[in-house]
Amino acid sequence: MADKQDGDQKPIPTVLKHIVRRRETSPDMPFSFQVNHLPCDMDSFLRTKLIRYFPNHCIWIYNNKYTHEGFYRVYKIYQLEAFFFGQYYERLKRYEIDPHAFDYSSEVKS
Repeated sequence: MADKQDGDQKPIPTVLKHIVRRRETSPDMPFSFQVNHLPCDMDSFLRTKLIRYFPNHCIWIYNNKYTHEGFYRVYKIYQLEAFFFGQYYERLKRYEIDPHAFDYSSEVKS
């Protein structure tokens, strides 16, 4: 008899709702323009161990990188800037510090 009672009941249709989520690609940064553009050495080796010695805005970006896509993009931009400007700085330093001489002997006419 229990089977007849269970069989007599009609299934209740389930309603699936699609939850529309807003794609956050531009986060609200709590820093001023000047602080946002201060250097962060995010491409350094072992940054997980060195992050506590970074400036506060770098630590904040590092801690919030997985909050949503916008913060991850900011983190990657900081990494890109650190790599680009670090390479530029190294090349400039090598050019200024490394001894180099210019040969003007072919230009001088006697």
